[in-house]
Amino acid sequence: MKNIGGNALVIREVNINLVRKELKEQGQATKRLIAENTGLSIVTVGTVLQYLVEQQEVREGDMISSSGGRPAQQYIYNDEHSLGLILFPYEEDSGIQIRRTVVTLSGRRLQDVSIPVTRIDLSSFETLIDEAMQQYSSIQAIGFGLPGAEIDGKMLVSDYIALRDISVTEHFRNRYGKPVVLENDVNAAVIGYCNRLQETRESSVVYMYFPDRFGPGAGIYINGRLHKGKRGFAGEVANIPLGIPWGDPSLITSFERITEAIAKLTAAVNSVLNPDLVVLYGSFLTDHHLRSVVDQCSLFLPDSTVPDIRMTEDFTADYLQGMIVQTLRTLEPGLQLTKSET
Repeated sequence: MKNIGGNALVIREVNINLVRKELKEQGQATKRLIAENTGLSIVTVGTVLQYLVEQQEVREGDMISSSGGRPAQQYIYNDEHSLGLILFPYEEDSGIQIRRTVVTLSGRRLQDVSIPVTRIDLSSFETLIDEAMQQYSSIQAIGFGLPGAEIDGKMLVSDYIALRDISVTEHFRNRYGKPVVLENDVNAAVIGYCNRLQETRESSVVYMYFPDRFGPGAGIYINGRLHKGKRGFAGEVANIPLGIPWGDPSLITSFERITEAIAKLTAAVNSVLNPDLVVLYGSFLTDHHLRSVVDQCSLFLPDSTVPDIRMTEDFTADYLQGMIVQTLRTLEPGLQLTKSET
């Protein structure tokens, strides 16, 4: 978000953003209520509302009675004015599927379907995006959830061979002429987890995901922001040289070996980041695993430094929520005045 000097055009945009934000939060409101909550004059609010109605971002609602005065016009925020499209692949016993979700500016889902595909490559995404664009002409941003990391503009780390060394973000930005977000699956999950549970902006959270067939990955959330590191490689914890054979099928089937491995990884991460909270997810993890990990971390770390360690029960829900947050963020206006300029 940029803090920009107070010329007339900027002030107008700031006023629009204030009214827009208030209406999005309230859903609907009168001119007077918006003025009271934003500190703007009724005349200014009226001018902004007229503009937003003309842009079809706001609709006029019913007239409501007011105490001792004329009926007041309700204004309703049109959260379908711009839409976000989110896609992420996942694997099931039946094969590979891509989940396609279309959301409004308020995060309301207009479509949420899973579509089987034969492989993950650019063309498989293009087919699904083209279909969605035909169904929803108001799509203004596209978000991709993908395991791996795009480094220096290319997918240098990916579970999907056809995407490696490809500039995925640039390709789709050029093809569709819209903002494109590409987020690592576990990075999205930590954002979604913190958003769902309303973790405070001062909290630091490390979310560690343990797939059945691949090495673990971590999402790092510090002071209300995702931490990716200098080249987007932060969180690739499977590369920490602990001598653990991640991806070996026999590892997760052995209770003793997998809990020791997770405890060692948790202790290593804690020794560097010392987060408030470590969140674990793996389809094979149980409360029994969690208790053992906590106990072993107490052996590896001084008592006062052991973080709160929890499990999350729904990685997919965290993942999708994080992708919704990240994709819709690209549609948020970024102008505001500093206090000294208002």
